[in-house]
Amino acid sequence: MWGSRMQAVLDRHKSLGRTVVVAALAIGLLSFAPGRADASTSSERAMASYINAARTNHSRAALRFSDGLSSLARRHSQTMASQDRLYHNPYLAQWMANWSWRILGENVGVGPTVYGLHVAFMNSPPHKANIMDRRFRNVGVGIVSSNGRIWVTVIFRG
Repeated sequence: MWGSRMQAVLDRHKSLGRTVVVAALAIGLLSFAPGRADASTSSERAMASYINAARTNHSRAALRFSDGLSSLARRHSQTMASQDRLYHNPYLAQWMANWSWRILGENVGVGPTVYGLHVAFMNSPPHKANIMDRRFRNVGVGIVSSNGRIWVTVIFRG
């Protein structure tokens, strides 16, 4: 019984992964500007799509993607990559001083793939709690690639 349940979950994740990859490719193609292909932007939107798919699967409302939050998240990811050190942004509330918010959350990670990082977040209770929190309404994702690794910061705002 456990094996068939686990297989059903894995099959659902594989199907979800294919759907999100297709959606990410479509977003990447739609956002292509002549002379400039921004791989990190399509990866950021892919991560947001994974987050929203997980939320939808758990009866949560989808989060609205925010370019402004993504810019702040990307800034922190760049700092982590340049220092080769993973840590939460101690200045997040200060950076958000001019924004309207009641609650903030942040997930940070480093790994080889966007999907792998999403799976790691979902397997970590505190990270998953941020993803599933019903109080959040917006999400920003900042991804920086450095030395074959992907540094990601996800900012949640409610």
